[in-house]
Amino acid sequence: MYEGNLQRSQTETNSVRAKGHPLESNNRNPILVVEDVYEIALQMKRALIERGHAVIFASSAEEAVQIAGEKSPAMILTDLELPTFDALMRLVHEHESLNGLPIAIIDINDPQLPDQRVRVLSDFEAVDQLIHSLSSSSSAK
Repeated sequence: MYEGNLQRSQTETNSVRAKGHPLESNNRNPILVVEDVYEIALQMKRALIERGHAVIFASSAEEAVQIAGEKSPAMILTDLELPTFDALMRLVHEHESLNGLPIAIIDINDPQLPDQRVRVLSDFEAVDQLIHSLSSSSSAK
């Protein structure tokens, strides 16, 4: 786990939020990034925080399920190359409170996936749109 290295101080987080990203008001729950390569996780963190999202991390499927159970993320953003990708899908499906949690990957090649629960997003703007639609649908309930 490398979460301690990726944590942002409260002051830094507040300064990012002070910029008033238009999605900030819709972003109540963090995005859980599941990535085993530190450099990629760091890049994803920077991109998501710059867009106004709160971010939490896990480096494996097991850690992701534990954190998701504790922190109630808005979604899981991961990578098809994650060594524990299949385990992540299985564990999320088996965990009753996480079964409906959206799972997405960012991939510009638009791969065809056998698991229809995984949404393929082309870029971080698509992440914004997904989060916005999730918060809109939860507000309508």
